[in-house]
Amino acid sequence: MRSFEELCKENYKRIYKYIFTMTGSRESTEDLIQDVFTVAYEKGEAFLHHEKPPAFLYRTARNLTLTYLKQHRISTMEYLSENIADNDTDLCEKLLMDIDRKIDETAYTGQVIGSLNSNQHKLYTQRYIERKSIKEIASEQGISETAMRMRLVRLKRGIQGIVKNLKLDDK
Repeated sequence: MRSFEELCKENYKRIYKYIFTMTGSRESTEDLIQDVFTVAYEKGEAFLHHEKPPAFLYRTARNLTLTYLKQHRISTMEYLSENIADNDTDLCEKLLMDIDRKIDETAYTGQVIGSLNSNQHKLYTQRYIERKSIKEIASEQGISETAMRMRLVRLKRGIQGIVKNLKLDDK
């Protein structure tokens, strides 16, 4: 049986990368990884005798990170309802919301975000982590809001494709 320290050393970098992929923040990741290994330490023998200790660490990392993300972010629906008047919501926004509802964001978050290319990751970060408006992002990139909406639609379709592929791989 491996010791707690050995298991920590073997898994630290992978768990750190997994959490960082979801948070995009070094500071948050460092806090969360400390929490992950604290939970494992507190579980003591149950952790050490777990059938797959790395799986335990990943599941703990996922749960703690998702809880953290939920506590520190406004949901998409709250954001839209606060920032878009009913009469200003156009067809594109409605389509974006419909697509959002179909994405299971919690099941594969780390893997999905890790599968995005650098442009997709940047757009994802600006819109969903930094919570910038479509208008702000479009202005920063020097494109029209309509073009930015289409990029977001393509991003969401890409994410849906990644999720579908991951689900197929799980079966």
